[in-house]
Amino acid sequence: MAIELNLPSTITGETDSPIGGLTDFVGQAEETASSVNDALGVLNESISKGGALQFPGNLGTRRIEFLVKPRDRKAVTDKTQTGPSTIIALPIPTNLQTGYNAQYSETGIGVFGNELRTAMEEGTSVVDFLQQRGIDTAQQSALAIAASASREVAAVLGAASVEKLGLGAAGIGAGVGSAAGGAVQGALAAKGIAVNPHLAVLFEGVNFRTHSFQYKFSARTESESYALNAIIYEFKKAMHPSIDSKAFFKYPDEFEIRFPNNQGFLFEIGKSVLRDFSLNYTPDGGSYFHKNGAPVSVQMSMTFTEIDILTKQEIGNAPGGK
Repeated sequence: MAIELNLPSTITGETDSPIGGLTDFVGQAEETASSVNDALGVLNESISKGGALQFPGNLGTRRIEFLVKPRDRKAVTDKTQTGPSTIIALPIPTNLQTGYNAQYSETGIGVFGNELRTAMEEGTSVVDFLQQRGIDTAQQSALAIAASASREVAAVLGAASVEKLGLGAAGIGAGVGSAAGGAVQGALAAKGIAVNPHLAVLFEGVNFRTHSFQYKFSARTESESYALNAIIYEFKKAMHPSIDSKAFFKYPDEFEIRFPNNQGFLFEIGKSVLRDFSLNYTPDGGSYFHKNGAPVSVQMSMTFTEIDILTKQEIGNAPGGK
């Protein structure tokens, strides 16, 4: 028979709980050693068969589930069959949140790049644009000189201005590119003008999303204590690699994280890997253990990173997507 403890009701870490008046569930438990061993046997059998673990024992329908699955992309030397999956069910954490991030850069595309961008926005292809802007020999020479310093300089000065500076094609020799560039820059300074870089914001990609969860657990019964220990073991084992050969690691397990009763009001989490897993076995400011060695409270922190880039297709066409 499970004996309830006079422990804090909060198990998900919202606040620190008082320590006074702790009751040792081992000292008062009516369970015999054989019944405890039977409970452990059930836990081990459940895990080995790909069963489910949960905390607390009376966890309701509002939960978050972590489905542990072997990586579905086999290693080069992998010839074994993947094992069963394990489901770990925990309360929805109090810090449930997600975020979205896109990468952009500010880059100077120059006069020529800006004109090309405008032309393409109007439907002109790159090839057609270049063919329409035939460049004669003199212009090519001037652009070649100016390009040693900046591609935009040629567009500002024009071929004629470059030629007036004595920097025509005949003046170019090995090692004079930097000198020519300096002369062009000096000419710009003398005229009191500066190159317009035509800044543009360029999309570069999307970051991988990360999700962090924090818990503070206090087992109320001995069976919950063993279940919590088994859950910790499963997370630790899943995040680490195994040896595939002397030269290779086999990738760690992956996680499918889901909210079983999500009706479109929460977000979805893509397939993820566990990147950080930390435990504090004395979160109450002192060393508090039961007679069987189980800590009174355990603080757990986890950080997961999705392994696939999020796009419009994954988000879907209705609320409640990723």
